[in-house]
Amino acid sequence: MSKIRDKIKLKKLFRVYATFSVAFLLSYAISGVVSPISNSSAVECVNGMISGTSDICGTDTTDVNVSITGAWTVSVSSAGTLGLNLTPTSSGVLNTATDNVNVYTNTPNGYQLYLNSTSGNTDIYNEDVLDSNGNLASNLPAGTNTNHFVATSGTKASPATLTNNTWGYTLTNLGDNPSQSTLNSTTFSKVELTSSSADSLISSGSKTTGAGDNLPVTYGFMADTKLTPGTYTTSVTYTAVAEVPSYTLSSITPNTLYTNDQTNKQVTIVTTTPVSELGLGDVTARITNGTDTVNLTNCTETTTEVSGTNYRAATCTYPGTLPMGYYNVVLTSSWHSATYTLTNGFRIKDYRTMSNITYMQDMNSDICENTPESTVYNQYTLKDSRGSYNTTTPANYTVIKAKDGNCWMTSNLNLYNKTVTSMDTDIPSGSFVIPNTSNWEGYVYDAAKVHRATSSGSTNLVYYNWCAAVGLTTTCNTTEQQNQSICPKNWQLPISGNYNTDKTYERLLYSYNINTVTSLIGNNYLGFNRYYGGWFTYASPAREEGQDNRCGFYTSTPSSVTGSLMFYYDNNNILLFSLNDNGSKGQGFNVRCVAR
Repeated sequence: MSKIRDKIKLKKLFRVYATFSVAFLLSYAISGVVSPISNSSAVECVNGMISGTSDICGTDTTDVNVSITGAWTVSVSSAGTLGLNLTPTSSGVLNTATDNVNVYTNTPNGYQLYLNSTSGNTDIYNEDVLDSNGNLASNLPAGTNTNHFVATSGTKASPATLTNNTWGYTLTNLGDNPSQSTLNSTTFSKVELTSSSADSLISSGSKTTGAGDNLPVTYGFMADTKLTPGTYTTSVTYTAVAEVPSYTLSSITPNTLYTNDQTNKQVTIVTTTPVSELGLGDVTARITNGTDTVNLTNCTETTTEVSGTNYRAATCTYPGTLPMGYYNVVLTSSWHSATYTLTNGFRIKDYRTMSNITYMQDMNSDICENTPESTVYNQYTLKDSRGSYNTTTPANYTVIKAKDGNCWMTSNLNLYNKTVTSMDTDIPSGSFVIPNTSNWEGYVYDAAKVHRATSSGSTNLVYYNWCAAVGLTTTCNTTEQQNQSICPKNWQLPISGNYNTDKTYERLLYSYNINTVTSLIGNNYLGFNRYYGGWFTYASPAREEGQDNRCGFYTSTPSSVTGSLMFYYDNNNILLFSLNDNGSKGQGFNVRCVAR
């Protein structure tokens, strides 16, 4: 909860001075028009008792609205100057003075009252005892007890009876009229030096009514004849702290706007403030992600029902055009003196689907989300602006919106002998050279290798070792998950995980209930069985294998310095369907990409 405070500082000679403030604004707004009618015929007219009343009677209704404005507030005041005359005896005498402290707050969670010494010391010194420089002689030996009252050893939890030449305070139940009551406590507590002490909290109260709560604070002084006559002075401060409810923002409606239709839209921001509590007052609001910001306009306080309860809300106009993404909603209430934030509560979304774009590089998560799930009849063809093979002609790839909610390539990447950059590929910076086709032999996992298939019916296949697939140059022995690849920009290599992990083959196949190669072949529109891609093995002699009955696909997840996890299936055994298969980074496998 946030807090508001009011303080009053008093100086005891007991001399007392105080400051007092109350902040509460009250205004009335009354409006209406009444059309007069004849007194003699008013009842008959209203009740339709006169023939032809539409001609001689007229009625109108007006609403009378009283608007009370204000803010959470707290105030504290005391009775005024406290003075006490005390005549010591040899055995000691107790005398008291009572300060009537008034606390007012309109906050529903009430207040806490603190008391602390602000004279710089918890002891009270004789103003008439000065050192040679004219300063208060507070440095005289405490043991002599001739020029000061020592703070009692009693605490708030365990008050104590005052001994000679000590002082303290007690809260006494003196009723509404302290002058007609008597002190009913003989034990006292120490006035702490700072308000941060737990023992400085002397009282708590609920939301006040009327003029507030009157709290009698009695100061007691026990003195014997060892004290030097004179004036003993201290200063104390009362601090009232109100607990202000920490309301939040619960929603904004609508919470999503599309890029092609987002200007001058009315939005309603709902708070968790019930209508039974203080209103919002003047409201300002904005939509921001820290970089892009739009200030909302024409904000007015409203009420909205949520699950049968009415809450304070603000209706505003969203005038701007923001880039795609998620944004925070920030609302400031003048009456609460608070700013509330709804994190990532507002979204600007691309309106397009895959049918509205041409290039793979145009893809984004909104487009995939907007695209309906594919069937055998609504696959899409997108172009790779980087070309294909070693030509600059854009390559065409078939893509689908799958049941797992992701957009997948259903044909293999066939790019080589190309320099790709962060402009068209999701490598972080600079460029990466996808090598020209090379028939590598021997175990090569730490340098990019590419092979274009030459087998009959497979000439459109390109095999990549793991280093080439993830777009690394000399650090292929990493064991860290890679976030880059040679996939088109805004696409990525699948990662490895389980059916709960997004962007995985596991989740894709689980969404179609595919668990055998036979099941896989039965889902033609997934594209996995368009052909068996096989692989390229570095074993001597280096060769293409399995183009008629098997296939393997890289993920961007390494399993070791020399190994990677992959998706593999083999039609020679209809049950062989390997997820997270541990393959060699040096082998040549196919690459398929999933949209980010």
